[in-house]
Amino acid sequence: MKLKALMSRVIGRRSVLVPTALVIGCVSLFFGWVLLERIYWDYWFMPKEKAIDGYDVFPELRYVFFDSTLLVWCLIGLITSVLLLRGAFSPSGPSREAKQTLAVYFALLGLLIAGGTVMLIVRSHGY
Repeated sequence: MKLKALMSRVIGRRSVLVPTALVIGCVSLFFGWVLLERIYWDYWFMPKEKAIDGYDVFPELRYVFFDSTLLVWCLIGLITSVLLLRGAFSPSGPSREAKQTLAVYFALLGLLIAGGTVMLIVRSHGY
């Protein structure tokens, strides 16, 4: 219970909320932009380009799962950033939804790190 009270006090400070929201927003926006460019090339342009030569080239299914999770993480990050900024300038502090989306954001970050690690291990074994 002490950890929950400590997190509520730390998250309730404007000096912590604004930089956290800006970092989360900028990181999510950057990764989202890079991801959308790569999705366009890997899933739309290259399959059409290779189809002319008679090849059927799509990324493996594990990359599709990782990319879709990364896209959801970026969207949750942008939503979290907006909610945290709104809560930073609210007299009542951040809302319950802001705290929940922050928890989901970090849970998805952990899932992405674990999934990327598993993908590297599987790839190193030849699969």
